[in-house]
Parts: sequence; structure tokens; C-alpha cells
Amino acid sequence: MKSTSPVRSVSPGPFQSTVASVLLDIVRGVAALLVCVEHWRYLFFIDYPDLTSHRQLFFLPYAMCTLGHQAVVIFFVLSGYLVGGHVLRALNTKRWSWNTYLTQRAVRLWIVLIPALLLGGLLDLIALRLHLAPALYAGLVNNHVTDNVAARLTWTALLGNMFFVQSILTPLFGSNGALWSLANEFWYYMLFPLGLLAIRGPYSIPKRFAMAIGFFAVSWFVGLGMVLTFSIWLLGVLLAVVPVRRTSAAMRWTAVALYCPLFILSSSRFTPFKGLNPDYLLGILTFGLLWILLGAQEPSEGRWYVSPARKLARFSYTLYLVHTPMLMFLTALLPGESRWTPTPRHLATGFGVLLFVITLAYLVAMATEFRTAAVRDWAMQLLPKRSKPEPVVITS
Repeated sequence: MKSTSPVRSVSPGPFQSTVASVLLDIVRGVAALLVCVEHWRYLFFIDYPDLTSHRQLFFLPYAMCTLGHQAVVIFFVLSGYLVGGHVLRALNTKRWSWNTYLTQRAVRLWIVLIPALLLGGLLDLIALRLHLAPALYAGLVNNHVTDNVAARLTWTALLGNMFFVQSILTPLFGSNGALWSLANEFWYYMLFPLGLLAIRGPYSIPKRFAMAIGFFAVSWFVGLGMVLTFSIWLLGVLLAVVPVRRTSAAMRWTAVALYCPLFILSSSRFTPFKGLNPDYLLGILTFGLLWILLGAQEPSEGRWYVSPARKLARFSYTLYLVHTPMLMFLTALLPGESRWTPTPRHLATGFGVLLFVITLAYLVAMATEFRTAAVRDWAMQLLPKRSKPEPVVITS
């Protein structure tokens, strides 16, 4: 990624020691926090139109708490950049292997997903058995988050979410509404190499034809909506291909200052582009921002924000997957079936809950996400000897 070659490396080495690498970690970590904060606000506090005082004071905080969906768009672009770029590098260096690729992807996804599903299901089951806030878990509280949890707390839903067919064949599992994007991610992981290998793969014509059939079969299976959103993911792949030019700190700060208000306006609640899907515009804007951030090629050593950025990004996937059931359970224990008005006392309690959930997610990550490399290396040893582990390691 440091050079201007067609496909840049994200392996440990020069890029990982640049400011650009740290900036991408900050973007990923902040995106995960935005998703968590949106669900926290929806569950704990009344909506902005219901405020009866200090509306001007709360306008910007409330706007900032409606950006979870836009944050997922950022995840899609980042994922396309990291995972799609990995596929391109593997093909360009003649190290492509389906076994290696699928093993890396499975470990990365399942090492957090399976514990998150079990933990979320346990919290939901405890709340239902103890009859905590029954209306909340029945989906009768208008908080934009909950549905009928009991109806979705089934073995079928559990297995469906474990194998990424939620919202395709099965509902989302329990109270964990954030799981919808994981199905998108997985099937994008399949669509991109299938389509690419059909066009330029190191295979015979019959095998490439089979790849093309696989691409269209997966497209039909996931449906038109998911296929259309695939174009946002492909913007990240394009980011891995276009040359990067060195950018100054002033240019990067200017890009961030321009991007943030547009990011907020891309919400369906605020966008002036009525009738258009703002996700595509946001994808293009995110592509531009990340391209500028990738130009931060100066060394990152000694900068104060490196350690916090690395730590935040390191457990961002875990935070994304575990926060909703935790917040639901704590909602049932505290505000229950009615949401709070943002008074100083309620805000202090709410922020305490938010910090508690983030801390718990970090602890879960210590037992799961932080062990990804070790589990991946172990899994790679189980592959046939002809499928050698690739030297490129991806983290998203």
C-alpha cells in the first residue's frame, strides 16, 4: 500500500509502520463504535422528536447516534480493500489457493461469530426465562432495534446465522440485529474470487466456466439487493488497485473535515438526496477519503495515537458482534420497557452502561479475536501440503 504499484501489500512490514495503517485502524474502530452507540441510544433514550426541552442542545449528539448504518458502509469499503486486495495479490504472485483463502476467511469470521452467537443467545434466553421487560423482548417497544426475540431464538436461526444465510433463508438470531451485514460480507467473499477467477483465473476453460456458474448461482441465491450492495464492496477492491500519492497532514485533515458532515447527511433522516440510495454516494465518498488517508506514508513510530488506534481496531469485530444482546439485557434491567429522557442522571448512567459494554466486548475479544493468528496458523497446518500458507495476512 505504500508504493504506487497496482496492488499494494498490507502484510506486516513497511505499510504497517506508516501513519496510513494507523488511520485505517482509527476508521475501523470508530465505525464499530458508531454502530454500538446507535443501538445504545435507540435502546436507552427517547427519540429526538419526543424531546420537550433543550432540543437544540441535543441535535448534534442525536445526529451522531444515527450513523450505524453508514458505518457499515465504511466496513464494506474497508473489507473490499483488505480482502479483495488480498485475492488480487495472491493471483498476481501465483499463490492463490481456495483452501488457503477459505481457511483464512472461516477462521477470521467464526472465531468471534460462534462465541458471539452463544453469548447472545444465552443472554436472550435468561431474559426471556426471567420475564425481564417482556414487551421489550416481544418487539413491542418502538426503539428501532428489537423484534420478537423469542421467535428468532431457534436452532434453525442459530445454524443459519452461523453459516451466513441470515436474511436469506433464516431470520437474524435472537436480539442480535447487527448480524445482517455479516451475511453480506461472507457472500461478497465468495462472489469476488468466483467472478475474478472466471475472467482471469489460473484455471482451464472448463474450470473458469464453472467459476462463472458459481458466481451467477451465488448471485441468484443471495438476491438482487445484496448483489447491488456488492458494488460498494468493490469500491474497496478498486482502492487496492489505484495508485496512491503521498498526502500532507493538512490535506488529510481537510478531507476529514469535508467528509464528516457529508457522512451525517448521508443518513436517510438527513439526506437531501430524496429518492436516491445514499449508500452508493457514501461509498464513493468513503473511497475518496480512504485514498487520501492511504497517502499518509510517513512513519508512525513515536506518535501518541498509535497504541489507542491499534487497540480499538483490534477488537472492533468483537464489539460489532456482541454489543446488541448485551445492551438489550442491560436495557431490560434498567429502563425496561420505557426509554429514558436524557437528563443528567440518565445520561451518566447510560454512559456508564456504554463503557461497561465496550469493556466486556474487549474481554470477549481477549479470548477470541486476539487469538485469530494462532488459530489460523493451526488451521493452515491441517491443509494438504500442496496448499502452502500465503505470506499475506489480512485482518478484516
